[in-house]
Amino acid sequence: MADAASLRRRLTWYVVVTLLIMTTISGVLIYQGTTDEAEEIFSASLVQTARILDGLISRDSIESNRQQLTRALERNPDSHEYERKLFFAVLDTDGRILLHSRQSPEIPGAVISSGFSEFSHKDRTWFTFTLESSRDDLLIVVGERGEIRAEITEYIGSGLLLPLIILLPLFLWLLALIVRVALQPLQDVADQVRQQDLKDLKTIDVEGVPLEISPLVAALNQMITDLDAAYVRERRFVSDASHELRNPLASLLINVDNAIEESRDAESIESLHSMKVSIKRLTHLVAQLLELSHFENPQSNRELEVVDLGRVCERVIESFKRQVEVKSLTIKLLEPEGDCTLMGVDSLLTSLVSNLVDNAIKFSDPGCEVRLRCYRDGKDRVLAVDDSGAGLDSTEHEKVLGRFYRAGDTNVSGAGLGLSIVRSIAQIHSAQIEMGESDLGGLAVRVRFQTSEARA
Repeated sequence: MADAASLRRRLTWYVVVTLLIMTTISGVLIYQGTTDEAEEIFSASLVQTARILDGLISRDSIESNRQQLTRALERNPDSHEYERKLFFAVLDTDGRILLHSRQSPEIPGAVISSGFSEFSHKDRTWFTFTLESSRDDLLIVVGERGEIRAEITEYIGSGLLLPLIILLPLFLWLLALIVRVALQPLQDVADQVRQQDLKDLKTIDVEGVPLEISPLVAALNQMITDLDAAYVRERRFVSDASHELRNPLASLLINVDNAIEESRDAESIESLHSMKVSIKRLTHLVAQLLELSHFENPQSNRELEVVDLGRVCERVIESFKRQVEVKSLTIKLLEPEGDCTLMGVDSLLTSLVSNLVDNAIKFSDPGCEVRLRCYRDGKDRVLAVDDSGAGLDSTEHEKVLGRFYRAGDTNVSGAGLGLSIVRSIAQIHSAQIEMGESDLGGLAVRVRFQTSEARA
């Protein structure tokens, strides 16, 4: 099964990719627009400068004020750095330069024509505008380096894009936060579903649920309602059927005993004994079903009290004394290690230990050993039941806790409910069941009761 994709991660990824694409497109458009606008502005500036010079300069003014103009055009310490990137020149129709700024490059003949042009000089590109004088046969050339336009374009473009790039991590963090908050109702629904207990099903709270997942929540609530009703019906049926069967089975068992006492035919007696064994097995099954139904009823009154696991084990071993002798087994209760008291229901814990011991005895051959031990592990109290029987494959550890599952030798009597009852009682006490291989060679079952010092 493939790993489930995270909706939050997917949504964040889609938005981030979309944002990056839009930012890239915006950057390209901004750069292109800035470049075009800079071209227009600088071209207009060249034209305006040329027209101003046309209004101020004539051939006569140049000849009469040449020395003064030349001195004025000399670069001084107070001049701006950008002056080296600008120039103007006044030429006659033969291409002779009458007046020019100090930083003026050599002007090729191709430039000496009205309008805009472009040329290279010393590995630098120059943009120029040439205007014919309105008063004399002069040409006014105004130019600037191409790098000015590139610098302005980069400056404006970076000024617009740099904040976006700097704020991108903050935006991504805010985006992740927004997505988390937006999907929180979905997480709340998932938490409510995860916390559902089959014994006490509750509908999902629809308050604050977004419109998009309302149909899903409604469907889940309907399923929970139907499942709860089916579970209640099943529990009621098991309980009612168990109650109804107990008296007829008890009456049937008495009649079989009476028939055995009155019968003189060996074959009939053997058949009646076989019937008696079957009735006892059925009676045991009915008792277990009734017990399981009672444990799984959330309305059952269970008052907690201080229970000593060691004392419980002693009582259980005493109750199995006859059964152990018949099967030639050895059963031991080791000395408790530490304080083994906990808050629980004495009758339920007695049933839990009884079912574990009964299961160990059933699957142990004559001569085997069953060992019980209670000990303290940190704040936990642990009940350990080990046997030297056939053991259990690790793949069946979880299965045997289910109803009507019988592992190993199917000829062993029982309906497969004992460990299911153990699990139900463990859940009531918030305990964990652990299974593994015993140092005796058979199955090791550990019931870990997670408790606190205050409760103990």
